[in-house]
Amino acid sequence: MITLRFKIKILIMLFSILGSRSVLAQGTITFNECWIEHGVSYLSLRSFDGFSFRIGNWGPEINNMVYVGAKGTEGYPYNNTPFLAFINTKGTPQYILFALTDAADFGDYNFVAGDPFGLVSVDLADPVAPSLAPIDITFNGFRADGSMVSQTFTVGGGNSSSFTRYYFSSDFSQGLVRVEIPSSAWAMDNIVWVPEPSSYALLGLGAVILAVRASRLYRKQLN
Repeated sequence: MITLRFKIKILIMLFSILGSRSVLAQGTITFNECWIEHGVSYLSLRSFDGFSFRIGNWGPEINNMVYVGAKGTEGYPYNNTPFLAFINTKGTPQYILFALTDAADFGDYNFVAGDPFGLVSVDLADPVAPSLAPIDITFNGFRADGSMVSQTFTVGGGNSSSFTRYYFSSDFSQGLVRVEIPSSAWAMDNIVWVPEPSSYALLGLGAVILAVRASRLYRKQLN
C-alpha cells in the first residue's frame, strides 16, 4: 500500500517539474541587469538576460547601440527602466543582431546564431523624443535552414515620448537562431521570448525519470 509520505514526495517532485516548465515557458530581456540611473553608455557588443547583441557590420569605431539610463535622458523616450536604443549616425548601412548565446561574454564579435527561440512581444519607441513623425522598425528572424521571416512595426509620432507594446506574428513563435534589426533608428525594451519546444520535451523526460526513480525507491522500501 502506498503511504501518505510517499504520495507527498511524488507531489513535490511533480510540482518541481511544473515549476521548472513555468520558468522556461517564457522569458523577458529587460536590459535591467547592468542598471544605470542617469546618462547613456555606447556599445557595439553586449549580453543581456542570456542573449548577445552586436553591431552587424562591426568595426572599432562603430558603437551606435545606446544603453539608456532608468531616470531618462533628454532627447530619449522614457519608461522608468533602462533600455536599448540605436541611431545610425555613420552614414553607412548598419544593422543590429541578437541571438540566444553567451558569445558576447567572451568578446565574440562574429557570432551569427544561437539556440533556437521564439518571440512573443516587444516594447518599442522612437529613439528621439518627443517623436515628431512615425518610424518603421523591422525585425528579420532567421532559422537554422536559412529561411527568414520579417515583421515591421510603425511606432512613435504625435510628440510621444513613451513605449508601446507590439506583438509578433506566429511566424516568429519558434525556430529562430538569430534576429536582425536593419532599421536605422529604434528604442526597445522588454523583449518577451520563448524557448524551443524541445525544451519542454526535455522537461517531460525529466519527469519520467523522476517517476521511475520514485517507483524504484518505493519498491525498495517495500522489500
